[in-house]
Amino acid sequence: MYDVIVIGAGPCGCIAARTLSKNGLGVLLLEKCRLPRYKSCSGILIEKSMLFIEQQFGCSVPHSVTCKPVDNRGMIFTDDAGREYRFTSRGLNIWRDKFDYWLLSLARESGAEIKDGSRVTSVRETEEVIEVTVNGNIERARYVIDCSGAAGIEKRAQRNVVTYQTYNQGAIDLDPHYFYAYLQPGLSGYDAWFNVKDDMIVLGVAGIESRDIKKYYEAFKAYMRDRHALRISEQSRTDKWLIRNIVPPFEIDYGGNGILKAGENAGFLNPMGEGISCGMESGYYAALAVISGFNNRRGVIESYKRNVSDVKSYMQRQWRLVGRMSEKFSFMCR
Repeated sequence: MYDVIVIGAGPCGCIAARTLSKNGLGVLLLEKCRLPRYKSCSGILIEKSMLFIEQQFGCSVPHSVTCKPVDNRGMIFTDDAGREYRFTSRGLNIWRDKFDYWLLSLARESGAEIKDGSRVTSVRETEEVIEVTVNGNIERARYVIDCSGAAGIEKRAQRNVVTYQTYNQGAIDLDPHYFYAYLQPGLSGYDAWFNVKDDMIVLGVAGIESRDIKKYYEAFKAYMRDRHALRISEQSRTDKWLIRNIVPPFEIDYGGNGILKAGENAGFLNPMGEGISCGMESGYYAALAVISGFNNRRGVIESYKRNVSDVKSYMQRQWRLVGRMSEKFSFMCR
């Protein structure tokens, strides 16, 4: 019997588990993969994430989790008409597996019990406890914080965006210190992107329909050859994953009755798939709500909604900004 079971050992789950255990609660953190686990991600920590870590931990992100070039200097968007919008800010270029494992170590040091290779197949509410089925066995807790990602335990693939990313040896005539996002309809069904990690050229595209991904990828690669002199000598690896398809009115599934949802599982995701900042913040606020109102389930969910309202507002503002740059995303401004 635990006070809280946290599902998912990404930034959202690790922050929640650390916050809870640091405040004296008995916490079980479950992760379906073996740890440390590889995670497909652009791997950019925006300034908002760096400030959160500095404020919560009293330290900076360790150099050991970064990749070259270490400093990210912001994002450059290209709109439907090929116009560039440069947003300069402080950031870090990281490998997600190393970053997540560092956060996991902080949760473990705070007293959280961690079980990897633990696939959750159901979460059931009872009057007094929450029952979580893990690898066919039952674990029980007073609360559950579900940080299981885009598809979630329910595998909601119909609500998600499919992404495809490659790592390549080669060269390109762009500044590697920026993350580049391309919004032209012909290049993706959602967005396309470029960045550099440890001298590897990373190219990615996303769309609603998986059958269109390879077509978009070839179009994007041709565009980068023509526009920025992309030269690829070898493809090192490919990644595929899912992100939430965010649409107005930006509804958030906060959970209820002892089960709180956070991160992408709740519907928190910033433009271009930036989910680390809102994942960490929503996981933290879910944990704070449980700590402050442990004996009042109704009060916990209401507290969580209030605490996380600024995270939702930030997300809405960011999506509307993109909506003003691209006809493809103009529906975000309605």
